[in-house]
Order: sequence, then structure tokens, then C-alpha cells
Amino acid sequence: MPRHAAVLAGVCALTFFIGLGRPALTDSDEAFYAESAREMLERDDWLTPYYNGQPRFDKPVLYYWLVAATYAVAGPSAGAARFPAALAGVGLVLVTFLCARRWYDRPTALLAGLIGATSAGIVAMARQALPDLPLAFLVTLSTWAALVALLTDPARAPAPRERRAWLLLAALAAALAFLVKGPVGPALVALVVLPLVVLDWRRHGVRRRPAAIDLALACAVFLVVALPWYVAMAAEHGAGYLERFFLAENFDRFATDRYNAPRPAWYYLPIVFGGLLPWSPFMMLWLPAVRRVRRRRKVEPRALWLAVWACAPLAFYTMSIGKQPRYVLPLLAPLAILLARAMVRALEGSAASRRVFVAGGVGAGACVLLIGGLVFRARPLLFEWSAPVALSVPAAVLLAGGIIVAASLAAWPQGPRAASRARGIPALVAAAAVVMAMGAHLVVLASPGPAPVERMAAMLRAERDAGERYGRHRVFDRNLLYYARAPHVELPVPQAARDFLRSAGRVLCVLRAEDVALLRRDGLRLQRLGEVRYLNTGNLNLRTLLDPDPERYLQHVVLVANR
Repeated sequence: MPRHAAVLAGVCALTFFIGLGRPALTDSDEAFYAESAREMLERDDWLTPYYNGQPRFDKPVLYYWLVAATYAVAGPSAGAARFPAALAGVGLVLVTFLCARRWYDRPTALLAGLIGATSAGIVAMARQALPDLPLAFLVTLSTWAALVALLTDPARAPAPRERRAWLLLAALAAALAFLVKGPVGPALVALVVLPLVVLDWRRHGVRRRPAAIDLALACAVFLVVALPWYVAMAAEHGAGYLERFFLAENFDRFATDRYNAPRPAWYYLPIVFGGLLPWSPFMMLWLPAVRRVRRRRKVEPRALWLAVWACAPLAFYTMSIGKQPRYVLPLLAPLAILLARAMVRALEGSAASRRVFVAGGVGAGACVLLIGGLVFRARPLLFEWSAPVALSVPAAVLLAGGIIVAASLAAWPQGPRAASRARGIPALVAAAAVVMAMGAHLVVLASPGPAPVERMAAMLRAERDAGERYGRHRVFDRNLLYYARAPHVELPVPQAARDFLRSAGRVLCVLRAEDVALLRRDGLRLQRLGEVRYLNTGNLNLRTLLDPDPERYLQHVVLVANR
């Protein structure tokens, strides 16, 4: 077990922590948390988060606290803002490993942890200053602890005192999840645990139900940890804060299109597939297991627990109107365990099952090759890098994908040598995932020097006198504030920018070059102070990679003054 833990720690270091400060904070929501935590530390106000000098009531406080505490130790930086998310990624991998070790065996545990440490969805979110991965870690920990405490497991039934400890751990993790993102954390735990507990009691009776004192202690732990901050916020800002947070930020986000356009019911299926890349093709190993269950009308208990653990949150979010890709993160741990179990059984099973495994390896290699091809195609967008560097990432990814395909094809024939080769395929897939993660975050999404937003912030600080106002319009929506270290004026529409630049005193504005041309045509005399080219990597998606048109995606961002 120490050797397996060391392997997972090394992989996590590569996928989660190396180059954590790269790229610069993007125009995504992560700049909200990075800047709000900086203002929290600057104000020495650890109760109310602020952004751009205004109270930010959108999310609970725990992630802000974690980032602000990291700033207090290491100083404000993009890497420090992302450190709590990366640490939560390690925690999620550890829980996945320990759960698979308790319920199955060491090979399954190592492979499940490896899948978690290299899956695209977890790696991507571990490198963003967002609370979603900490939420996934806490929900996963709470769910697993509750299942160990409450379900009948003849192989490893916990003693009464151990059962109480597991229940208290579940309550603590659920309370912290409540402080990370509100009621959705405990709700996701309940959606999994309650149906399984009812089913377990129907099968085995209620002899193993927890003692009343244990439930009371768990409730007390939850309330003591979860409620004080909400009570303090209501006392500070009035009961209207609670109504705004619980209704607008939770109910409206789930049940209305106020924050996101409605998306189809199948929306999360490709998201889950993409989140488990490059391991997703091995899902084909589940098909024989499903056929066996249908034929025998019987399912192994732990497989049922993991299936409900994955499917209940998926069904919950599928019913929502405001779907977001990162909401499915809590599904990935149980899916990783199910996937690892199927892979281990296939390697230990018949020649037919091993061939299905090898087919999954070919599919994984093909996915890596496809990703390498897309990155190669996207080279025109990597304008800040020299041609050899821009070519090195897709070349490395294509090489990794080719090795996986070749190794899988070599393992296709029957015989001991082919079986031995098949056992090496997971290590090759994990290595390819490490190559893709490092290439993406050190080159594709990053800059060789200061990022465009950092250069623009430096220009702004150099040109702006003390007390002069500055605004921004249609670019650097959230991250400019973090690097400029001074509040800005939001200019959401052209008329707002026009009125701002007509101010009597000198003001500065950051906006796109095409907007400067429109304002000048309106008669405004603007002094051009500097310019950067900018690719908003926070908005990169498959459509961008399929059609990487520089004219469409590269922006010319200008700093102007009205005097």
C-alpha cells in the first residue's frame, strides 16, 4: 500500500501541481474567487466576500477562506488561488483509492486512483481556482463514509465505535460541502445514501441501523460546523441574504434558465465521457457485466452501491435547467472504481474478455491521437510560442497515442506474452494523460512570458495616476481586476463605454480594437496607450479546436484614455 500511495502521489504531482500557476487566471469564474479572497485578506474581513469592492453573495465562504489562508502563507498568485482545488484533487484520488481498496482489492484500488489522478475532468478542475473540485471531494468523502457506516457489508462490517466514527466523518464532510456550495452538497449525499439505506434495510432488516445517539451526534456535528457562518451573514446583512442565496443562487440556478440556457436531457452523457478521457473507451467492458446482470437477475452489492452513487447525481442534474459541465464531478470517483474493477477482471478473465480490454486500449489510443491532431490543428492560435514549441506538444501527444495503439494491437493475439503486454496498457494510458495535462497547462493554455492580461494590467498601472478611474468593456471580464489590483468600472454595453469616456476628468478604458474604432467614428478623441493580442483560453472548446480561425478567436485589446 505505501508503494501504491507513492505512485499515486507522484502522478498527482505531475497532473495537479507542476506549473499550477500557469496559465494566468482566465476570464472564467476562477477570477471571482481569486480576487475575492485577495480582497478578503486585504480588508481583514473574514465574514463577507467582496469582489470589485462590492459584497459577493453568490457562494458560501469556505473556498474563499482556503484561498485567503494560502495567500497569507505564500502571497497572492494564480498558483496559490488554485492550490486548494489541487489539494482537493489529491483528496479525491485518495478517497477513490481507499474506497476501492476497502471494497475490492489492491490492483483495483491502484487503477481506480490512477484513473482519478489522470482523468481529464479532474485534472482540468484541479488547475482552476473554483470550488467545484473541493465540493466533489467532500461529497465523495461524505457519501463513502455514510455508506460504510450504514450499509450491511458482511466482508468488512465495522464495529459499533468504528461505525460511529464513520458517521461523524460523513456529517463533517457534508457540513463542509454545505460551506463550499450550499445545500447541493448534502443533497447529493442524501440522494445516494437514502435509497441505498432503505434498500439495505428491506433486504437485511433494521438490526444494523445506527444508534439514536450516533445520529444525534452526527446531526450536532453538521449543525455546529455548517450553520454559524450563515447565521453571522444573516445578522450582518439581514434575512434577505438568506432568501437571495438559497432561492436565487440555488433554486433559480437549478430550476430556471436565469443563469444558463436550457440544455437537452442527454447533455451530460458526452460530458461524462469527456471527463473520464483517456479512459472512457474502457467503458465497453461494462457491457458484458450488464448482460450478465440481466441474465442472472442479480447484481453484486458493491457494484450496485457504486452504480447508484454515480446515477443518482446524474439523474438529479439531468432534471435541472441550469446545466454546467463541472457539476458532474462527484460522479467520477464511483465511475473510476467501476471502470477499474471491470479492467482488472478483464485482465484476469478469459481470452474473450481480455480482447474487449485490448479493444478499449485501442480506443483510448485513438482518443489520444485525436486530441493530438486537434492540438496540431490549433497551432495558429498559439501565437505567443515559437513554431518548434507549438509543434512539440501535439507531436508528444501523437507519439503517446501511437504507442498505446501499437501496444494494444500487440496484445491482441492469445498467449502469455500477449496477456503480459495487455497488463502494461493502463500504465501507457496514464503516461499519455500526464503528457496531455502538462502540455495543455504549460504550453497550449499558457504564455511563454507574462500573459496578455498581466501585460495589460502592467500598462494600466504605469499609465494611471492615483485616483484616476478605469473601466473595461467586453474583454478581460473578471481577471483584469485581479492583476490591476484596483477596482474598475463595469461598462457592459457600448453606451456605458461611450458615456464613461466622455467624463470630464481623465479616465482610462480597456476594450477591443473594433470597439475603439466604433467610438472614434462617434466622434470620441481617444489616446491609444497600448495594445495586446489575447486568446481567451477560458472559452476554448471543441468547436474552437475544430475551426481554429485566428481572425475569429484572437482579440486585439487596447488601452485608451480620453485625455
